[in-house]
Amino acid sequence: MTIDFTCQKCEGSFELDVQDMVDGTEKLECPHCGVKAPQTQVDDFIAAFTEMQAQVTALGKRFAVVMSIETDEVDDDDDDEDEDEDEDDDDDDIDEDDDDVDEDEEDLAEDDAEEP
Repeated sequence: MTIDFTCQKCEGSFELDVQDMVDGTEKLECPHCGVKAPQTQVDDFIAAFTEMQAQVTALGKRFAVVMSIETDEVDDDDDDEDEDEDEDDDDDDIDEDDDDVDEDEEDLAEDDAEEP
């Protein structure tokens, strides 16, 4: 299995064989500009990938599994905070809408009171 990488520094694209990374025969390094990933991140990635591969193998007994992961799709902690703020804004909108309903009910009550 190969993984496609795009360097954030030079925007160069390259691919690496995952098994070569696991075996330690390939390093996660941009061949265009030489940027390297910190070894602790590489070790964590390999551990996570190895676990995922084991789970996919287990699922493969009953299902065909096809995956595609883009880093743009991966949630960031900052995004979670933004979503919380948006939810709070939605709550404010609901309260404002309730006020509009109350005013409409008051107008209707006044109209009813004025009719003979």
